[in-house]
Amino acid sequence: MQTTTGFLTAGRKRLSRHAGVHSVLLVLLLSAAGCGFQPRGSVTELADPGAIFVDISRGVTLRSDLQVALQERAFRIANNRDVADILLRISEEQQSQRIVSIQSTGRVSELELSHAVKMQVAQGQGGEPPAYDPEQPANRVEVIREYTNDTRGVLGKEQEAEILREEMRQELVRQVVLRTVATLVDRR
Repeated sequence: MQTTTGFLTAGRKRLSRHAGVHSVLLVLLLSAAGCGFQPRGSVTELADPGAIFVDISRGVTLRSDLQVALQERAFRIANNRDVADILLRISEEQQSQRIVSIQSTGRVSELELSHAVKMQVAQGQGGEPPAYDPEQPANRVEVIREYTNDTRGVLGKEQEAEILREEMRQELVRQVVLRTVATLVDRR
C-alpha cells in the first residue's frame, strides 16, 4: 500500500520527466524557427505579387484552374505579357499510366497514373520587363498516384479513376502555384 507521500513523489517524477521532454521540444522548435525553417506547405506569402501572365502552350488543359488558383494567392492575371510583372510558362503536359502489377490470369491489377507539366518563371528586375532565362531549363512538376484495378466493379472503378485524375489535376495546379510563389520569394 502506497502512502500519500508515495503518490506525490511518483507524481513529481512524472512531472519532472514531462518538463524535461517539453524543454527539449521547446529548444528544438526555437532552433528550427531561428534558422528559417518552415513546415512544408507554409510558403511565405508575397505582400504584393504583382500581375502575372500565364503563358500556356496549346493542348495544356490547366489554364482556367491555374488562373483561379493564382488569383486566390493574390496574383492579378495579366491578359498581355507586356503589362505583366511576372511570366509563368506552362508546357508539355503529359498524362500517362503504367502497369505496376498483373494478376495470375494476365489482367492488370494495379496501375500508376502520372500527370506532369514543365514550368518556368520569369520576373522583371530593376524596372525591366520579365524575360525567361535561356540558360535556365524548365522545371518538371509531376503528380503520381497508384490505382488498383478491380475487374469485378468496372463501372465503379471508371468513376474512381476519373475522380483520382481530377484530384491529381488539382494537386498539380497547387504544386505549380507553390513553386511559383517559392521561386518569387527566393528572388526577393
